[in-house]
Amino acid sequence: MGKMNRIFKLLTLGGLIGFIGGLLVAPQKGEQTREQLKAALDKGKAKFDELKQEFGKKED
Repeated sequence: MGKMNRIFKLLTLGGLIGFIGGLLVAPQKGEQTREQLKAALDKGKAKFDELKQEFGKKED
């Protein structure tokens, strides 16, 4: 069960990274891209912090 949970979390992180990469190559105005990128980075940072705390709890 723990291995599946870890795989799911890594897939989620990979999805966020892919989403950000897609924003960088999408054809749209620069200002719009920067706004979307900032929102995605904020969301990714929050998710990363959540995963870091959860992994830290399991290793203790």
